[in-house]
Amino acid sequence: MHKPFFASGFLYHSPSHQILLQELKSVDNVKLVLFRGSSHNGDDPQVVFQHCVEEALGVEIAASSIHPVYDYIHDRLGEHFIFYVEVADITPGAYASKNKAEWFLLSKLSKYPMSEQTRHDIIVGERVIRSLLEPPRPPQGPRPH
Repeated sequence: MHKPFFASGFLYHSPSHQILLQELKSVDNVKLVLFRGSSHNGDDPQVVFQHCVEEALGVEIAASSIHPVYDYIHDRLGEHFIFYVEVADITPGAYASKNKAEWFLLSKLSKYPMSEQTRHDIIVGERVIRSLLEPPRPPQGPRPH
């Protein structure tokens, strides 16, 4: 028997430093959420994430554009895997999302309502992306006194 897990993440457009998130509306507020899917039958987490994005947006996502961020054990949900999808083009009007999907500048995300866990997942994702895009720094020797 396979343990259930969740796979979540966002789409990332590097030239504009924007990510695509869903807006979850309730009676009294709107908050930003990651794309999320679950599995109960032993699927690969990346495949689960790919299917949830494709279903939510009505577009095909190349498996090669999906990158892992990290995974953790959520208090209530259990095992949780975080991914991002590198996209070459941003066309918000082309997505047929069940929930409204919108592009947000990474630098402006602190202004928007979201859960602390979602905020943390995005921050870690941004650090992973930055570490892959920035050239490695040469090691620094001891500082003179």
